[in-house]
Order: sequence, then structure tokens, then C-alpha cells
Amino acid sequence: MTRVGVAVVLLVATGCQTPPPTFDLIVRNGTVYDGVSRDPQQIDVGVKGDRITALGDLSADNAGRVIDATGLVVAPGFIDVQGQSGISLLADGNAESHLWQGITTEVIGEGNSPAFWTSQSADADALRALGLTFDWTGFDGYFRKLEQRGMALNLGTLIPATMVRREVLGLVNRDPSPQELSRMEALVDQAMRDGALGLSSALIYPPGSFAKTSELIALARVASRHGGFYVSHVRGESFNLMTALDEAIEIGREAALPIVIFHLKVAARANWGTMDQVLARLDAGRRAGRVHVTMYPYTAGGTGLAASLPLWVQEGGREKMVERLKDPAIRARARAEIETTIDGWENLVLASGLEGIQIASVPQTADQTIIGKRLTEIAAARNQDPWTTFFELLIETDGRAGALYHMMSEDDVKTGLLRSGATIGTDSAAIHAHGILARGAPHPRAYGTFPRILGKYVRDEKLLPLGDAVRRMTYDAAKQFHIENRGAIDKNYMADLVVFDAATVRDNATYERPHQYSTGIMHVVVNGVPVIDPRGLTGARPGRPIYGSARLAPRPAP
Repeated sequence: MTRVGVAVVLLVATGCQTPPPTFDLIVRNGTVYDGVSRDPQQIDVGVKGDRITALGDLSADNAGRVIDATGLVVAPGFIDVQGQSGISLLADGNAESHLWQGITTEVIGEGNSPAFWTSQSADADALRALGLTFDWTGFDGYFRKLEQRGMALNLGTLIPATMVRREVLGLVNRDPSPQELSRMEALVDQAMRDGALGLSSALIYPPGSFAKTSELIALARVASRHGGFYVSHVRGESFNLMTALDEAIEIGREAALPIVIFHLKVAARANWGTMDQVLARLDAGRRAGRVHVTMYPYTAGGTGLAASLPLWVQEGGREKMVERLKDPAIRARARAEIETTIDGWENLVLASGLEGIQIASVPQTADQTIIGKRLTEIAAARNQDPWTTFFELLIETDGRAGALYHMMSEDDVKTGLLRSGATIGTDSAAIHAHGILARGAPHPRAYGTFPRILGKYVRDEKLLPLGDAVRRMTYDAAKQFHIENRGAIDKNYMADLVVFDAATVRDNATYERPHQYSTGIMHVVVNGVPVIDPRGLTGARPGRPIYGSARLAPRPAP
């Protein structure tokens, strides 16, 4: 018998086998930005189960799966601090437009969250358009529904003050009684115990816009008792920006909790060039407490066309609003206010001009040819005055037209992005380029926000160092929104990872052609499971709920 034969016999006889993998996944040879340090390291990342368990030279170790990141950047998964995917994830848990940006965790709940819907507040029309029905109960019911259907990214929610007010007061414009305020406080208390991350407000939209500062302070104090924070789409981002920021700072000071300003911007051409003054106001507010901001890297905002109406026209809900707009006298009064009034509400038309309003979506029953066009273009095609078209579109679409408002300057966007610790949010739902979620012409931020930072502002324009940009998208975001064990590449942190090519990463979505995925994101890992690799989506949906620290023990499923 030859020596080789003897060796084989001995191996079989002694039961020697290939040793089991040390890790489930190893990411090798990458340039690692860990989210905390702004300087990179050349290290390997070892993952066991859903956790990062080793960092360093792992060349002698084996794994069930190996990602070769040679020439690529390895970073913590990006955290979208202002997502809008509460409904879209129910329709499609793949979250493609967000995964292709490197997003692994999303926070929803600016002004609405399906986690807190009741039979009265559920958006049945939006669900019906996606072939869905409202069939869950409460916070736990919503997240059980998501987990049953599967979601590819992690999801947490804020408790919207708008929903709290609506639950107790409906859609009317009045102050709560002491008893009603107590009920509102109890709702916030329960929401924080259920797992909400913090309290949010959206103060340009009824009925949230009807809340006075004292009401918001009372609700924020409840969130503060649970270690939460207050995050706000402030009452004005154009003509009333400074007073709106002062209000947010006052709420944080009186309620003794950190505040976050959603999508900081300077809107309206008359105000362009004042971002330095805005940042100085925020820095002054820091003396009263912790003041943070989020941003998206675009010069257009996006919301409903109805949001551009005076608040009194919107009061009571869409049906009453549309009925009012059928009255020529009310349209004349509304137009006069829009053309002249900037106090007390967010005048989006005056901020952007009618020529700056681009129709992004309309119901399926409405004229689809107007999608993507400016309001003035639509008026010209109809041989109408633009104001006539403006009001007719609101009536034709039952108040459900979505719009982009081109109202910011690139210089102000850049100045805001330079603010230390400014985190990034898409302010968009996770959608995809084909099928039911590809309707309309959404804001390109739905597809391009994070790669736009990495490509345009880091690589091409060198506005930010790469390490600084990664930190804002990961560790800073986790700290701002009180998300534990995510946002860093470190031992015992959850294994949310993104591997991208710094030389090629870019956003491809435009205002004219928004349904285009970003490129340059090579691998995305969520809770230790690859969800994107160079071949595309893996089909895995390992996403989990993200809970606030005050969450009670989960209740058993019914």
C-alpha cells in the first residue's frame, strides 16, 4: 500500500473530517469604515448568526460564505432616519429602491404610522390601491403582519403626534380639554411602552398643524420619561423657518429631551443663502439641550398638492376640502391668501412658484399623462390659467395628487450637509421600478439618496470625507434615533453591512426619470443574511422590528 493510501485509511479510521466553519460569513480584504472612526482599516469581518463576532486578520479561518471585498469599502448598513415605507413594505417586503442604496434599517412615523392605525384612522384608500386591507390590531399586530409577509430591512417607528391628536380630537381645529390632553398623554405613554422610538410631529399638515406648542410640550414630556426624543417636520421651512426652529428648541428645553429637525432646508428663493443663519440659530439652541438635524441631498421637496392650501381649506379632511374648492368664492379667497400671506402656515406655492410644482402622482382613475409635468405645462396644454388648473387638479384627484416642489438652492443644501452630525433620510417609501409600486413619478430620493451623498458629494465634489459621510449614515443616525447595537462594525453589534465601490457608486434617478436604481452597491447584509449580492436580490427577508428601550414584554399572538 502506498503512503497516500495509508494516509487515507488512517483519516477514515480516526474519523478525521474537515473542521466546521468558524463563521457563517466572512467579509475579507475590504477597506472597513466602522462607522465610529472616520479613518479606514484593512481588516476582515467575521459574522456568526446575526452578530459580528470577530474583526482582524481572519485569513486562516473558514466560513459558510465568504465575500471578497478587495478594492471595495465595507461599512455598517445605512440607517434611513426618515422613511415612509409603512405601507409599501406590506405590498412588497423586498424594499428594492432602498436596499440598492445600502439601507438596512428604516425609521417611519413622521406624520403617520400603520403601527398605530385604528379602524377610524387607517388609510383604506392607500391600502386598496395596493390590493391590501386593514386586518391587524395595534402595534404588535402590525409588526407581526410585516414579519409574516417578510421584510428585507429592519423597521422602527415613531409615534406621530398627529395621529394622537386625531384619535382624540378628530380633524377639528381646537385645543384639547384637560381630560382630552390626559387621554393624548396616555396614548403616547402606551406607544412608548409598545416600542416607539420617540415622538414625532408634522406641523404643516392638518390636524397636526392645529396643535399649539403647549400641547406638544405635554406630549414630549411623556416621551422624555421613557428616554425618548422629539423629532419634527417643523411648522415652517421657508418664510417662518426661524420661529419654527425656535418652537422646536423650546419643546426640547421644556420637555428635557433631545430634538431632531427633519429634513433641514431653506425654502423659497427669497430666503436662499441664509443656511448659515439657520445653523447659527440651531447652534444657539444647543445651549438649551441636544439639537440634531436630518437632511436629504436634493433641491426639491415632495408632498401632497393639497398641502399647499391654507389650513382653513384643509380642515376637516379631504372630503370637506374638495367640497369647499368647488365654490368659486372659496377658490378666490384661497388664491388671494396664497399670493399674499406667509404668516401662520407653510405657503408652498409662494415658496416654489406655480412653475416649480411638478405633479408626481395621481389616482389611477385620473389623467395619467400629467404625471411628471410642471403645473404650468399642464395649464398650457389645457389652455387654462395656471390657478384654474391648480384648483381643478385638486378636485379631479379628490385631493390625492402628489407633487414635487422645486424650492431650494444647491448652495444651501451643501452648507447644511456640512453641519457636523447631520444624518440622512430619504423621506420616501421603499418602492421598485416595475409593477404596482412603480406608479407615478416619485421624488428621485426614493432611489438615490444615500448613493448621491457617496458619489456626488463625497467622490465627485469632495464636500465631505468618506469616513464622515459613513458615520452620519450609520453611527450618528443610530445614536440620534436611539437604535441599539446597530450603526457600527464592532464585536457583538448586529451584522448589518454594506459593501460598495467608492469609485462607481452613484444615484441614477432623476426628476424626469425617477424609477432607476442606484449602482455601485455590491453587497448588502441584514442581520447576518445577504439580501443583495452582485447577481441581484437574494430573495432573503431577514429584517426585524426595531423597538424603543421602553418596550414592555411582547403580548402573545391572539
